[in-house]
Order: sequence, then structure tokens, then C-alpha cells
Amino acid sequence: MMNFKNFGFNAEKLEKRKKLISTGELIYPYSYQKSHTIQEILQQVGALEAAEKPIDFEVSIAGRVWSNRSMGKAVFLDIKDETEKVQVYLKQKNLEEKAWEILAQVDLGDIVGVKGVMFRTKRGELTVKVSEFHMLTKTVVPIPIGKETDEHVFNRLSDVEAKYRERYLHWMLNTEDRDRIVKRGQIIAEIRNWMTKEGFLEVSTPSIEFIYGGAEARPFKTNIWALGNKEAFLRISPELYLKRFIVAGFPKVFTICQNFRNEGIDYSHNPEFTMMEWYEAYTDYEFQMQRFENLVSTVCQKIHGTTKVSYQGKEIDFKTPWRRLPMLEALMEYENMDASNMSVEELKVEMEKRGLESDEHTTWGLAVVELYEHCCEHQLIQPTFVTDHPVDISPMTKIKRGDNRLVERFEPFACGMEIGNAYSELNDPVIQLERFLEQKEMQRNKTDVASDKDYSDNPIDADFIKAIGCGMPPTGGVGIGIDRIIMLLTDSATIRDITPFPMVNPKPVK
Repeated sequence: MMNFKNFGFNAEKLEKRKKLISTGELIYPYSYQKSHTIQEILQQVGALEAAEKPIDFEVSIAGRVWSNRSMGKAVFLDIKDETEKVQVYLKQKNLEEKAWEILAQVDLGDIVGVKGVMFRTKRGELTVKVSEFHMLTKTVVPIPIGKETDEHVFNRLSDVEAKYRERYLHWMLNTEDRDRIVKRGQIIAEIRNWMTKEGFLEVSTPSIEFIYGGAEARPFKTNIWALGNKEAFLRISPELYLKRFIVAGFPKVFTICQNFRNEGIDYSHNPEFTMMEWYEAYTDYEFQMQRFENLVSTVCQKIHGTTKVSYQGKEIDFKTPWRRLPMLEALMEYENMDASNMSVEELKVEMEKRGLESDEHTTWGLAVVELYEHCCEHQLIQPTFVTDHPVDISPMTKIKRGDNRLVERFEPFACGMEIGNAYSELNDPVIQLERFLEQKEMQRNKTDVASDKDYSDNPIDADFIKAIGCGMPPTGGVGIGIDRIIMLLTDSATIRDITPFPMVNPKPVK
């Protein structure tokens, strides 16, 4: 016999379902004709009352039962749909006998449909006087709706992890977090609209690749059954395929996609995340800084009506232009450290003072980056472009004009959080191959054995090198962390709040 408890089913609810089915009523009907959302009702009532007209118009609404107050031969329910909540009044003499019998089996969370006329009670509460009542979905899992007052909500989900594991319940009960998901969709739509208006073509790239690239990250591995179980990887970045579009003569392309990196989980990282990358021929990183700030500023204005937002108690203003701050100048400003004129040994001493590790493989560039990340990033509150990174960590970027130690790269920051990455893209195929080989050697020197194997065993994408060899025009390329932009624009403390289904350990089945 099936153990319904494994699926969260409740014995009492199952018995009510059985009784309802025995009445011959279709308790999981195919459709229900609604006349209004509850928000539309409130708006219509407001307009009628403002014009001093009667509000006794007929409505047909559907939603979840949010409260149930029985008074013998009369019952008051609160019905909540995706927009608002309203009280409904059901009296035995006004309903068919079968409808009254069904009403007796109603639980909080059941989905019902009612038809009736609007009126206000003696206490002035807007109410539907019900003439027809239908069960639309009988729940068999308890919905922890709890009691609500103007100041407090009681007895909601108590397990913090449940809000991420059982999103359907959490969104049902938490309007604020459900609104974040609505905002997420609106933000992505505005980004897509902006890119299209700027003349970019939206394209797709493979989610499963035989050679992963475009970033340094541990991949998720799989095998392709139809190709002799050949090893493959989930995409860590769409970069190498987008550049193939540029080579082929598509001048402005972008993709919004899921990337997968088999690494840490914290407030700003999830193994599966959403990002956008775009590439534009005949431009450099200076041009793309303007594109980036204009995009984010415009989207913020569209969503909030202003370029200013509050994020975790800090006011952020995305108004353009954003500050430009070279990485070496950041170390001078925040640490009074003239790294540009220091040797690698002197930088190692500074690292040791701050508890940072170094070894014989630590180069000048790696030391600069370690010190900058440790000392400066958390202080970048207002939108800032950190520019001109060491060449050691940027294998796909052109050398900085005027300083061969650096490359033309920028990372935008806000509230101490990186929200993107961009280059004047390297398009010399010979130098690109040399950089890839140098990067593999550096990866072999990593001290984390697991990382060494994951990174250094990955072959160079020879077809990508061939593509660049066919001629890629000067190009500016940008990656933008969609999830992190959404975090900032929805005042979300963690990426899990704006990721529809974040990675969490599944609850074991007993």
C-alpha cells in the first residue's frame, strides 16, 4: 500500500477528499470562468464609491481560502488570488444543498470559486455575498497559512531551508518574496528590450560542451550516451561560442543563459546561475563601460522610476557616469600601497602582513590581485568600474596600452559585489594560444589537487583558436551577472531569494 506520508499528504484531508468525491461533485474541474481579479474588484469599487454610486455589481472570482469563520448557518471566508484578498459571505439558505455540503469539507489553502454580488458589511468591510460556490482544487497537503493580524503573521513555515526547498509553499505564503520573482522577470525583460533596441541579436550557445572554457571554474561533468559515453561538461561560460558569431560576421550578439560551476554556495554564488554576455565588433572596453552603465541605469529607472535604490540599508545611485578606478590606484587609495613600483617580494611581504598566502609561483600580478581583493573590494559601495587588471589573470584580454603588465579589462562593483566582467578582447590567434598554454601551466601549479586535475586536464579548444585564426575584428565583450543585478534592484540579501529554485540539500524521504 502506498505511504502517502512520504509525500506530505494528510490523513484527514484525504478523508475529506474522499467524501467530496462521493457527492459526485467534480472537485478538480477543468476550468472556471472568472470575471475579475480581486485587485480589479477593489479598483472598480473605489471608482464607484468615489462617484457615489452603488457597488452592488456581480463578480465571479477564484482563489485560495485564506481564513474560515463558521457561524452556524453562515460562513465567512477570506479568498486570496494572485493579486489581493477579499472577504466572502456564504449563507446556507442562499446556496444549493450540495454546495453547502461541500463547504463543510473546506480547509485553508483549498482553491474555490464563488459568484455573487459586492456589498459592504455593517462594519464597512468589502464582501462578496455568495450565490454560487464551487470547489476547484481540494488540497491534501496542509498549507501553513496561519493567523494574520495587521501587525503580525503567525505559524508560517518555521524551517528556514523549507523556503528554498519548497518554493511553491513559500511563494504562496510570502508576498514579498513572490514579488521578487515577478520583479526578476520584469528586470530580465527590460534588459532584453534594451539590448534589442541597441541593435544586438539574441543568440543561443550550447549548454553541453566537450571542451569547457571562457572562465576558470570547476565544471559539472556528464557523458553523452549516443556518442559512446563520451565525457562532456555543462557550460561554465558562453564566451567562446559567442566569439565564433563575431568571427562569422554577426557584429553585435548577446545571450541570456544559465551557467553551471561546480563550486561554492554562499550569499552571492549558486552552482547554477543566470548571466548575460554580449560582444560588439569594432569596440573596446572603454566603449563597453558606457554601454554597461547605461544599461543598468536605464533598467533601474524603468523598474523603480529612479536611479537610486536602497540595498541592505545603503543608498546606491546608478546614475551615469560611474566612477572609473584602476586596480593599482585602488590599492593606493585604500591601503596607501604603491604596488605599481613594488617588486613581487615586497608585495609578498604585504600579503603576509594581512594573513594572505603566497609561494614560489606567486607573480607580481597574482600578488596585486590578492591584495586588491582582500583590501579594496568590500569598500566599493557606489557603482564603480575597477579597471586595468594584471595580465596574469586575464588570458583573453588585450594588453593595456602603455603598460605591458596590465590588460584592458573592467569589473563593475556595487555594494562590494562584482556584477560583471569585460575586456578589450584578444583577437591575435598566436598570442591567444600562447596565453592558453601559459594559463595551463599556472593551473598545474595550484596547490589544490582536485582543482589541478579539473583545470589542467581540460584540453585547449583548438576549434576556437582556428576560428580566431580566421580573423576576429577588434571586439569589446561584456559579461553581466543577472542574478546579482536582480539582488541589488530587489534589496535581496542573498542570491537564493531571487533564484527561483536555488541549490539546497533535498529533504530525505523517510
